[in-house]
Parts: sequence; C-alpha cells; structure tokens
Amino acid sequence: MLFLYLLFVLLVGLLLFLLFYWLIIDTEGAFLGRRVVVWLYDLTAHRYDAIKEFDTADEEHLVVRPLMAALADCPAPVILDVATGTGRVPFDLLQQPTFTGTLVAVDASSRMLAQARRKLAPYGTRCQLRRHAATPLPFPDAQFDAVTCLEALEFLPSDEDALREMTRVLRPGGVLMTTRRKGSEAHLFLHRHRSETQMVRLLQEMGLTQVHCQLWQINYDLIMARKSPT
Repeated sequence: MLFLYLLFVLLVGLLLFLLFYWLIIDTEGAFLGRRVVVWLYDLTAHRYDAIKEFDTADEEHLVVRPLMAALADCPAPVILDVATGTGRVPFDLLQQPTFTGTLVAVDASSRMLAQARRKLAPYGTRCQLRRHAATPLPFPDAQFDAVTCLEALEFLPSDEDALREMTRVLRPGGVLMTTRRKGSEAHLFLHRHRSETQMVRLLQEMGLTQVHCQLWQINYDLIMARKSPT
C-alpha cells in the first residue's frame, strides 16, 4: 500500500513538473497571461542576448538583407519594431552604413528596453524606445513604411489582433516582416500555432498582398508582405 502511495505521489510530482516546464520554459508564460510573460522577460533581460547568441553575420543574413531589399525604393524609411526585446532589429539596421532610416521600437518589458537603450545609445535619436504592449499600438493609421515583429507572435495574447494593429499602422504599400513558429515545438503552443496556409490566408484577409513565406531558422519561417497601395 505504501508503495502505491509513493508511486502516486511520484507520478503527481512528475505531472506537475511537466506542467510547470511547459508553462514557464517551453511557452515562456504565454498561457499564463501578459503579466507573466513580461515578468519572465524582465527576469532574464540581463542575459537575454547571451542566451540567444546573436551573431552579426547571421543577423545580416536573417534580418538586414530581407528588410532592406524590401525597402529598396524607400530611401529613408520609418520603421516600427513590435516586441523589440533588447533592440535586435534596430541594432542590426543601425549598424549598417547604408541604412538611413529611423525606428520606433516598442516592448512591454521595461528591463528588456533598458538593455536595448544601452545598446542603442550610440545612435542617438535614430531609434525611439517606448514601453507598450503590441495591442493596441499607440500610433495613428498609416504611420510607418515597415513594421517588424520577430519571434514574438506566439507569445502575444492574440496574434490576429497584433497583426491587425501592425497592418493598421502601415502606410499603403508598406512592408510587414514577421515570423511563424514551426517544427515540433510549435505544437506546444496549441491554438496559437498556425500553418503556413493559415497564416498566408489570414494576412491576405487583412488586405496584405505579396505574402511570401520562406525558410528562415530551424523553428521559424520568415513572412514578408505588403499593404495594398489603395
């Protein structure tokens, strides 16, 4: 009888551990609400870049080239980066001598923004940092030439609401650059996971055209699209 009791306790403990691991580690608090997600990012902000191991050459290939190619006809673009974290996209772009645009970057985590502020200090006013959630965005319609949101949609309360807000603040003909979680880990996000077909259809329903999904990283596809000019 004691053996069965101990076995039961062990199984319950294992299930609780697996639940904790899924909620906190695998999905980074996404199913526990925005406050938990923000708290977790605040907790790890000081070592976030070290955890991600960003590489300059990789970043140029993964972030800079696709975006600058899409904005080739816009000499001084105004770009919004949603869920900027430690300022990955602004930092990648502002390092490029050929990039002459400006950026606004928003994130809900104050400590992630503090890291971004330190990294971006050499670039002065070319990037404005604002603490704000992805929905609703605090900007008027048709404000930006491009909107980026990388490796973040699955952690937001509603990817659809966030994408609608990003589309709203895009100027006609503007570029949306975002990512879609894929692979075995994507299924850990349950209803937050969208297939490539579902994502393309959703963006098209929002009035975006030239929607293109391409291989980007092991766990992510890169999605590029344009807002209809009219």
